Amino acid sequence: MTATINKERLLSDLFGQGKIGWHAGRGMQRAAYSEAYAEAREWFEGKMRAAGLKTRVDGVGNLFGRLEGRSRRTIMMGSHLDSVDNGGIYDGPLGVAAALEVIRSIEESGAAPEHSLEVGAFIGEEGEPLGGTFGSRAFAGLLPSGYRRETLDGFGVSEEAVTASKGNLANYAAFFELHIEQGPFLERRGLQIGVPFGIVGVTRLNITVKGEANHAGTTPMAERKDAMRAAAGFIHSWFEWMDGQKNMVCNVGVLEALPGHVSVVPGEVRFVLELRSVDDSLVKAAGVKALEMSKMLSPCSALVETLGAKPAVMLDERLVKMIKESADKAGFSAALMPSGASHDASPIAHVIPTGMIFVPSHNGVSHSKDEFTSEEDVLRGVELLKYVVCEADRRLG
Repeated sequence: MTATINKERLLSDLFGQGKIGWHAGRGMQRAAYSEAYAEAREWFEGKMRAAGLKTRVDGVGNLFGRLEGRSRRTIMMGSHLDSVDNGGIYDGPLGVAAALEVIRSIEESGAAPEHSLEVGAFIGEEGEPLGGTFGSRAFAGLLPSGYRRETLDGFGVSEEAVTASKGNLANYAAFFELHIEQGPFLERRGLQIGVPFGIVGVTRLNITVKGEANHAGTTPMAERKDAMRAAAGFIHSWFEWMDGQKNMVCNVGVLEALPGHVSVVPGEVRFVLELRSVDDSLVKAAGVKALEMSKMLSPCSALVETLGAKPAVMLDERLVKMIKESADKAGFSAALMPSGASHDASPIAHVIPTGMIFVPSHNGVSHSKDEFTSEEDVLRGVELLKYVVCEADRRLG
Protein backbone atom coordinates (compact mmCIF):
# COMPACT_ATOMS: atom_id res chain seq x y z
CA MET A 1 0.00 0.00 0.00
CA THR A 2 1.70 3.21 -1.20
CA ALA A 3 -0.02 6.21 0.34
CA THR A 4 1.22 9.79 0.04
CA ILE A 5 0.40 12.50 2.57
CA ASN A 6 -0.80 15.73 0.96
CA LYS A 7 1.18 18.30 2.96
CA GLU A 8 -0.72 21.36 1.78
CA ARG A 9 -4.12 19.80 2.45
CA LEU A 10 -3.13 18.59 5.90
CA LEU A 11 -1.78 21.96 7.00
CA SER A 12 -4.77 23.74 5.48
CA ASP A 13 -7.05 21.56 7.61
CA LEU A 14 -5.00 22.06 10.76
CA PHE A 15 -4.79 25.83 10.47
CA GLY A 16 -8.32 26.14 9.08
CA GLN A 17 -9.92 24.47 12.10
CA GLY A 18 -7.67 26.62 14.29
CA LYS A 19 -9.67 29.70 13.29
CA ILE A 20 -12.89 28.30 14.77
CA GLY A 21 -13.17 29.60 18.32
CA TRP A 22 -9.91 31.55 18.15
CA HIS A 23 -9.82 34.95 19.88
CA ALA A 24 -6.89 37.24 19.11
CA GLY A 25 -4.74 37.87 22.17
CA ARG A 26 -6.46 35.15 24.16
CA GLY A 27 -6.31 31.93 22.18
CA MET A 28 -8.77 29.11 21.61
CA GLN A 29 -12.19 29.15 23.27
CA ARG A 30 -13.81 25.88 22.22
CA ALA A 31 -15.36 24.18 25.21
CA ALA A 32 -17.43 21.04 24.77
CA TYR A 33 -21.05 21.79 23.75
CA SER A 34 -20.27 25.44 22.95
CA GLU A 35 -21.27 27.08 19.67
CA ALA A 36 -17.63 27.09 18.58
CA TYR A 37 -17.37 23.39 19.31
CA ALA A 38 -20.48 22.60 17.27
CA GLU A 39 -19.07 24.67 14.40
CA ALA A 40 -15.72 22.85 14.51
CA ARG A 41 -17.39 19.45 14.56
CA GLU A 42 -19.61 20.38 11.62
CA TRP A 43 -16.54 21.69 9.77
CA PHE A 44 -14.68 18.41 10.27
CA GLU A 45 -17.74 16.38 9.35
CA GLY A 46 -17.92 18.26 6.06
CA LYS A 47 -14.27 17.42 5.38
CA MET A 48 -14.92 13.77 6.15
CA ARG A 49 -17.91 13.59 3.84
CA ALA A 50 -15.99 15.32 1.08
CA ALA A 51 -13.40 12.56 1.42
CA GLY A 52 -16.08 9.94 0.92
CA LEU A 53 -16.27 8.80 4.54
CA LYS A 54 -19.50 7.69 6.15
CA THR A 55 -20.09 9.95 9.16
CA ARG A 56 -22.11 9.75 12.33
CA VAL A 57 -22.43 11.70 15.58
CA ASP A 58 -23.24 9.61 18.64
CA GLY A 59 -25.46 10.48 21.59
CA VAL A 60 -22.88 12.47 23.56
CA GLY A 61 -21.51 14.31 20.52
CA ASN A 62 -18.51 12.26 19.39
CA LEU A 63 -17.97 12.44 15.61
CA PHE A 64 -16.84 9.45 13.54
CA GLY A 65 -15.87 9.15 9.89
CA ARG A 66 -15.45 5.68 8.38
CA LEU A 67 -13.89 4.13 5.29
CA GLU A 68 -15.01 0.54 4.80
CA GLY A 69 -12.31 -2.04 4.24
CA ARG A 70 -12.52 -5.66 3.25
CA SER A 71 -13.21 -6.54 6.88
CA ARG A 72 -15.51 -5.09 9.55
CA ARG A 73 -12.54 -5.19 11.91
CA THR A 74 -11.60 -1.57 12.42
CA ILE A 75 -8.49 0.49 13.04
CA MET A 76 -9.41 3.84 14.54
CA MET A 77 -7.32 6.98 14.82
CA GLY A 78 -8.23 10.29 16.37
CA SER A 79 -8.26 12.66 19.31
CA HIS A 80 -10.48 15.50 20.56
CA LEU A 81 -11.82 18.81 19.24
CA ASP A 82 -12.47 20.76 22.46
CA SER A 83 -9.97 23.11 24.09
CA VAL A 84 -9.20 24.59 27.47
CA ASP A 85 -9.95 28.30 27.83
CA ASN A 86 -7.21 30.33 26.12
CA GLY A 87 -5.73 27.19 24.59
CA GLY A 88 -3.89 26.51 21.35
CA ILE A 89 -4.78 24.96 18.00
CA TYR A 90 -2.73 21.73 18.19
CA ASP A 91 -3.88 20.00 21.38
CA GLY A 92 -6.36 17.41 20.10
CA PRO A 93 -7.27 18.65 16.61
CA LEU A 94 -3.84 17.67 15.28
CA GLY A 95 -4.75 14.04 15.91
CA VAL A 96 -8.11 14.40 14.17
CA ALA A 97 -6.70 16.22 11.13
CA ALA A 98 -3.87 13.68 10.92
CA ALA A 99 -6.26 10.71 11.04
CA LEU A 100 -8.39 12.20 8.27
CA GLU A 101 -5.36 12.84 6.08
CA VAL A 102 -4.02 9.31 6.60
CA ILE A 103 -7.32 7.80 5.51
CA ARG A 104 -7.55 10.13 2.50
CA SER A 105 -4.02 9.21 1.44
CA ILE A 106 -4.75 5.48 1.71
CA GLU A 107 -8.02 5.86 -0.21
CA GLU A 108 -6.30 7.89 -2.94
CA SER A 109 -3.58 5.24 -3.30
CA GLY A 110 -6.20 2.99 -4.85
CA ALA A 111 -5.43 0.12 -2.50
CA ALA A 112 -8.33 -1.24 -0.47
CA PRO A 113 -7.31 -1.67 3.19
CA GLU A 114 -7.97 -5.00 4.86
CA HIS A 115 -9.40 -3.30 7.94
CA SER A 116 -12.04 -0.62 7.95
CA LEU A 117 -10.49 2.72 8.93
CA GLU A 118 -12.12 5.27 11.19
CA VAL A 119 -11.52 8.79 12.47
CA GLY A 120 -12.75 9.50 15.99
CA ALA A 121 -13.21 13.13 17.07
CA PHE A 122 -14.07 13.00 20.76
CA ILE A 123 -15.89 15.56 22.89
CA GLY A 124 -15.06 16.79 26.39
CA GLU A 125 -11.47 15.57 26.69
CA GLU A 126 -10.42 18.63 28.65
CA GLY A 127 -11.15 18.71 32.43
CA GLU A 128 -14.20 20.19 34.06
CA PRO A 129 -17.18 20.34 34.06
CA LEU A 130 -17.26 16.76 32.70
CA GLY A 131 -14.18 15.35 34.41
CA GLY A 132 -12.01 14.99 31.30
CA THR A 133 -11.92 12.32 28.55
CA PHE A 134 -15.71 12.36 28.72
CA GLY A 135 -16.51 11.42 25.12
CA SER A 136 -13.90 8.67 24.92
CA ARG A 137 -15.05 7.23 28.25
CA ALA A 138 -18.61 7.16 26.92
CA PHE A 139 -17.37 5.38 23.78
CA ALA A 140 -15.45 2.90 25.93
CA GLY A 141 -18.47 2.28 28.17
CA LEU A 142 -16.61 3.41 31.28
CA LEU A 143 -19.01 6.06 32.63
CA PRO A 144 -21.01 4.97 35.68
CA SER A 145 -24.79 5.32 35.74
CA GLY A 146 -25.86 8.84 36.66
CA TYR A 147 -22.45 10.35 35.93
CA ARG A 148 -22.53 14.19 36.16
CA ARG A 149 -26.26 13.98 35.57
CA GLU A 150 -27.12 17.58 36.45
CA THR A 151 -24.37 18.94 34.22
CA LEU A 152 -25.30 16.68 31.30
CA ASP A 153 -28.97 17.60 31.66
CA GLY A 154 -27.86 21.19 31.16
CA PHE A 155 -26.21 20.17 27.91
CA GLY A 156 -29.27 18.22 26.80
CA VAL A 157 -27.54 14.83 27.03
CA SER A 158 -29.75 12.10 28.49
CA GLU A 159 -28.69 8.97 30.36
CA GLU A 160 -29.94 6.94 27.40
CA ALA A 161 -27.72 8.94 25.04
CA VAL A 162 -24.66 8.21 27.18
CA THR A 163 -25.44 4.49 27.26
CA ALA A 164 -26.05 4.37 23.50
CA SER A 165 -22.66 6.01 22.83
CA LYS A 166 -20.72 2.90 23.82
CA GLY A 167 -18.97 1.61 20.72
CA ASN A 168 -19.08 -1.91 19.31
CA LEU A 169 -15.73 -2.50 20.93
CA ALA A 170 -15.23 -6.10 19.79
CA ASN A 171 -14.93 -4.87 16.20
CA TYR A 172 -11.86 -2.71 16.90
CA ALA A 173 -8.38 -4.08 16.29
CA ALA A 174 -6.49 -0.97 17.39
CA PHE A 175 -6.66 2.73 18.25
CA PHE A 176 -3.88 5.21 17.50
CA GLU A 177 -3.63 8.79 18.73
CA LEU A 178 -1.13 11.32 17.39
CA HIS A 179 -0.69 14.18 19.85
CA ILE A 180 1.67 16.97 20.74
CA GLU A 181 3.82 16.03 23.72
CA GLN A 182 2.69 19.02 25.84
CA GLY A 183 6.02 18.98 27.67
CA PRO A 184 9.76 19.62 27.11
CA PHE A 185 11.13 16.05 27.07
CA LEU A 186 11.53 15.64 23.29
CA GLU A 187 12.75 19.12 22.41
CA ARG A 188 15.35 19.23 25.21
CA ARG A 189 16.82 15.94 24.00
CA GLY A 190 16.69 16.78 20.33
CA LEU A 191 14.27 13.94 19.65
CA GLN A 192 11.73 13.93 16.85
CA ILE A 193 9.24 11.35 18.11
CA GLY A 194 8.00 10.18 21.49
CA VAL A 195 6.46 6.73 21.91
CA PRO A 196 4.42 6.60 25.12
CA PHE A 197 4.39 3.25 26.91
CA GLY A 198 1.90 4.39 29.55
CA ILE A 199 -0.42 7.25 30.49
CA VAL A 200 -0.60 8.73 33.96
CA GLY A 201 -3.49 8.18 36.28
CA VAL A 202 -5.12 11.37 37.52
CA THR A 203 -6.68 11.79 40.96
CA ARG A 204 -8.26 15.05 42.09
CA LEU A 205 -8.86 15.73 45.78
CA ASN A 206 -11.29 18.44 46.83
CA ILE A 207 -9.97 19.88 50.10
CA THR A 208 -12.14 22.13 52.27
CA VAL A 209 -10.49 23.96 55.18
CA LYS A 210 -12.93 25.29 57.76
CA GLY A 211 -12.22 28.05 60.24
CA GLU A 212 -14.27 30.96 61.50
CA ALA A 213 -15.15 34.11 59.57
CA ASN A 214 -14.54 37.29 61.55
CA HIS A 215 -13.65 40.96 61.23
CA ALA A 216 -10.18 41.34 59.69
CA GLY A 217 -9.49 44.58 61.54
CA THR A 218 -10.61 43.81 65.06
CA THR A 219 -9.84 40.13 65.54
CA PRO A 220 -6.38 39.66 67.16
CA MET A 221 -4.01 37.55 65.05
CA ALA A 222 -3.48 35.00 67.81
CA GLU A 223 -7.22 34.44 68.22
CA ARG A 224 -8.12 33.87 64.60
CA LYS A 225 -9.33 30.64 63.04
CA ASP A 226 -8.12 31.77 59.63
CA ALA A 227 -8.96 29.18 56.99
CA MET A 228 -6.74 30.88 54.41
CA ARG A 229 -3.70 30.82 56.68
CA ALA A 230 -4.30 27.14 57.43
CA ALA A 231 -4.80 26.32 53.73
CA ALA A 232 -1.67 28.26 52.78
CA GLY A 233 0.31 26.35 55.40
CA PHE A 234 -1.00 23.04 54.08
CA ILE A 235 -0.14 23.91 50.48
CA HIS A 236 3.35 25.13 51.42
CA SER A 237 4.07 21.96 53.41
CA TRP A 238 2.60 19.82 50.66
CA PHE A 239 4.89 21.22 47.96
CA GLU A 240 7.89 20.83 50.26
CA TRP A 241 6.98 17.15 50.63
CA MET A 242 6.39 16.76 46.89
CA ASP A 243 9.85 18.16 46.11
CA GLY A 244 11.25 14.94 47.61
CA GLN A 245 9.04 12.61 45.59
CA LYS A 246 9.86 10.99 42.25
CA ASN A 247 7.75 9.81 39.31
CA MET A 248 4.77 11.89 40.41
CA VAL A 249 3.61 15.47 39.92
CA CYS A 250 0.86 17.57 41.48
CA ASN A 251 -0.95 20.84 40.99
CA VAL A 252 -3.16 23.26 42.90
CA GLY A 253 -4.88 25.27 40.18
CA VAL A 254 -8.22 26.09 41.79
CA LEU A 255 -8.65 27.93 45.11
CA GLU A 256 -11.64 29.76 46.57
CA ALA A 257 -11.86 31.76 49.84
CA LEU A 258 -15.21 32.34 51.52
CA PRO A 259 -16.98 34.61 52.14
CA GLY A 260 -14.54 36.29 49.76
CA HIS A 261 -14.43 39.82 51.22
CA VAL A 262 -11.28 41.89 51.61
CA SER A 263 -12.06 42.77 55.24
CA VAL A 264 -13.29 39.37 56.43
CA VAL A 265 -11.04 36.63 57.79
CA PRO A 266 -11.87 33.63 55.57
CA GLY A 267 -14.07 31.11 57.32
CA GLU A 268 -13.64 28.51 54.60
CA VAL A 269 -11.16 27.79 51.82
CA ARG A 270 -11.68 25.22 49.09
CA PHE A 271 -9.01 24.02 46.69
CA VAL A 272 -8.37 21.09 44.38
CA LEU A 273 -5.18 19.05 44.66
CA GLU A 274 -4.40 17.08 41.51
CA LEU A 275 -2.04 14.09 41.55
CA ARG A 276 -0.55 12.36 38.49
CA SER A 277 1.68 9.32 38.04
CA VAL A 278 2.00 6.22 35.89
CA ASP A 279 2.29 4.34 39.19
CA ASP A 280 -1.11 4.23 40.91
CA SER A 281 0.48 3.14 44.19
CA LEU A 282 2.34 6.46 44.40
CA VAL A 283 -0.90 8.38 43.91
CA LYS A 284 -2.61 6.28 46.57
CA ALA A 285 0.23 6.92 49.03
CA ALA A 286 0.09 10.64 48.28
CA GLY A 287 -3.63 10.63 49.02
CA VAL A 288 -2.93 9.06 52.42
CA LYS A 289 -0.28 11.73 53.05
CA ALA A 290 -2.73 14.52 52.17
CA LEU A 291 -5.25 13.08 54.62
CA GLU A 292 -2.61 12.95 57.37
CA MET A 293 -1.57 16.55 56.75
CA SER A 294 -5.18 17.73 56.75
CA LYS A 295 -5.45 16.68 60.40
CA MET A 296 -2.65 19.04 61.43
CA LEU A 297 -4.36 22.38 60.76
CA SER A 298 -5.53 23.33 64.27
CA PRO A 299 -7.37 25.52 65.19
CA CYS A 300 -8.98 24.90 61.80
CA SER A 301 -10.25 21.58 60.43
CA ALA A 302 -10.26 20.08 56.95
CA LEU A 303 -12.27 17.67 54.86
CA VAL A 304 -10.60 15.71 52.02
CA GLU A 305 -12.89 14.25 49.36
CA THR A 306 -12.04 12.46 46.12
CA LEU A 307 -13.41 14.51 43.25
CA GLY A 308 -12.38 11.99 40.61
CA ALA A 309 -9.83 9.23 40.04
CA LYS A 310 -8.68 7.73 36.74
CA PRO A 311 -6.17 4.90 36.94
CA ALA A 312 -2.92 4.87 35.03
CA VAL A 313 -2.88 2.64 31.96
CA MET A 314 -0.13 0.85 30.09
CA LEU A 315 -0.43 0.98 26.31
CA ASP A 316 -0.44 -2.15 24.18
CA GLU A 317 3.09 -3.60 24.11
CA ARG A 318 2.77 -4.88 20.57
CA LEU A 319 1.63 -1.50 19.24
CA VAL A 320 4.27 0.39 21.23
CA LYS A 321 6.92 -1.86 19.70
CA MET A 322 5.40 -1.40 16.23
CA ILE A 323 5.47 2.40 16.54
CA LYS A 324 9.07 2.48 17.83
CA GLU A 325 10.31 0.10 15.11
CA SER A 326 8.46 2.09 12.45
CA ALA A 327 10.06 5.32 13.66
CA ASP A 328 13.49 3.68 13.57
CA LYS A 329 12.94 2.36 10.03
CA ALA A 330 11.85 5.82 8.90
CA GLY A 331 15.05 7.31 10.31
CA PHE A 332 13.28 9.36 12.97
CA SER A 333 15.00 9.79 16.33
CA ALA A 334 12.55 8.37 18.88
CA ALA A 335 12.37 7.35 22.52
CA LEU A 336 9.98 5.49 24.76
CA MET A 337 8.46 7.74 27.43
CA PRO A 338 5.49 8.02 29.78
CA SER A 339 2.69 10.48 29.06
CA GLY A 340 2.32 13.00 31.88
CA ALA A 341 -0.94 14.27 30.39
CA SER A 342 -4.15 12.32 30.11
CA HIS A 343 -5.54 11.64 26.64
CA ASP A 344 -8.50 9.97 24.95
CA ALA A 345 -6.14 7.04 24.47
CA SER A 346 -6.28 6.46 28.24
CA PRO A 347 -9.86 5.17 28.61
CA ILE A 348 -9.78 3.57 25.16
CA ALA A 349 -6.68 1.58 26.13
CA HIS A 350 -8.77 -0.22 28.75
CA VAL A 351 -10.99 -1.74 26.04
CA ILE A 352 -9.05 -1.62 22.72
CA PRO A 353 -5.33 -2.19 22.00
CA THR A 354 -3.93 1.35 21.88
CA GLY A 355 -0.78 3.15 20.83
CA MET A 356 0.29 6.82 20.81
CA ILE A 357 2.72 9.01 18.91
CA PHE A 358 4.08 12.27 20.34
CA VAL A 359 5.61 15.15 18.39
CA PRO A 360 7.55 17.94 20.12
CA SER A 361 5.94 20.96 21.77
CA HIS A 362 8.12 24.06 21.40
CA ASN A 363 9.46 25.07 24.83
CA GLY A 364 7.16 22.46 26.33
CA VAL A 365 4.22 24.89 26.17
CA SER A 366 0.64 23.66 25.91
CA HIS A 367 -2.82 24.68 27.18
CA SER A 368 -1.83 28.14 26.03
CA LYS A 369 -2.32 30.36 23.00
CA ASP A 370 1.47 30.11 22.56
CA GLU A 371 1.32 26.35 22.00
CA PHE A 372 3.38 25.55 18.88
CA THR A 373 4.68 22.58 16.93
CA SER A 374 6.64 23.13 13.73
CA GLU A 375 5.25 22.10 10.35
CA GLU A 376 8.19 19.71 9.96
CA ASP A 377 7.34 17.98 13.25
CA VAL A 378 3.65 17.86 12.36
CA LEU A 379 4.37 16.24 9.00
CA ARG A 380 6.83 13.80 10.52
CA GLY A 381 4.21 12.67 13.02
CA VAL A 382 1.55 12.23 10.34
CA GLU A 383 3.93 10.28 8.10
CA LEU A 384 4.72 7.97 11.00
CA LEU A 385 1.01 7.54 11.80
CA LYS A 386 0.37 6.58 8.17
CA TYR A 387 3.22 4.07 8.20
CA VAL A 388 2.05 2.53 11.47
CA VAL A 389 -1.57 2.24 10.32
CA CYS A 390 -0.47 0.52 7.10
CA GLU A 391 1.69 -1.86 9.15
CA ALA A 392 -1.18 -2.55 11.53
CA ASP A 393 -3.53 -3.17 8.62
CA ARG A 394 -1.10 -5.74 7.29
CA ARG A 395 -0.19 -7.44 10.58
CA LEU A 396 -3.21 -7.29 12.89
CA GLY A 397 -6.13 -9.68 12.89
